[in-house]
Amino acid sequence: MSEQMMSEQITSTDALDQALLALDEGAMVLEELDGFVAGLLVSPQAIPPGEWFARAMGLSRARRSPFADLDHANRVLGLVMDYHNAVALTLAREPEQYQPLFSVDPSNGDVIWELWIDGFAAAADLRPEAWSQFVDAGGEVSRAMTDLVLLTDIAMEEHESGPCDADKVPPDPMAMIRRAVPILYAHRVAIEPPGGDFALHPNPFASFGKVGRNEPCPCGSGKKFKRCCGAN
Repeated sequence: MSEQMMSEQITSTDALDQALLALDEGAMVLEELDGFVAGLLVSPQAIPPGEWFARAMGLSRARRSPFADLDHANRVLGLVMDYHNAVALTLAREPEQYQPLFSVDPSNGDVIWELWIDGFAAAADLRPEAWSQFVDAGGEVSRAMTDLVLLTDIAMEEHESGPCDADKVPPDPMAMIRRAVPILYAHRVAIEPPGGDFALHPNPFASFGKVGRNEPCPCGSGKKFKRCCGAN
């Protein structure tokens, strides 16, 4: 990747970070979204963009839209898609350069990997029945999936009961994540039937454009966007 492309990606990522922080608490933060995007890209079953965007933003029939208007919604959508595309290209062309995004606790310098794994787990939960094929694959693929399941279980336990005992947490969860995602992505591409959409397009969601006022709302309500989450 050229220095100019890296600079543009950093600028876009900073803009996305600020855009997500400006939304309400239902939307994912950047580190969580990074794990979510990774989960989407390795998912054995492709998820419709409207469905996963609604999940990432916390959109639902019961919640008021976090967007001020249609332009705001499309601006955030564009930033999310740019980020998704960048991660997809890295995994497809330079998997050795893949770097998951983690936050750091400013009080003690600890890396907070749990946000990333929360996002990954949220992606897996969109089609949970499809993920068993990774475990069944054996070898490094099975190990990679088992590692991520272990980290998911630890994070869930911490959310419910507080910090786990030190002996339950692997010495380097971040390295486990960095190793696992490219392995699962490569396997996901390899098992796609010849001529399949995923094999032809590293980013199968690239054609997902802006949300029009008369198009179905991404939250899944069945209403037009202007009558639902774009009504603010």
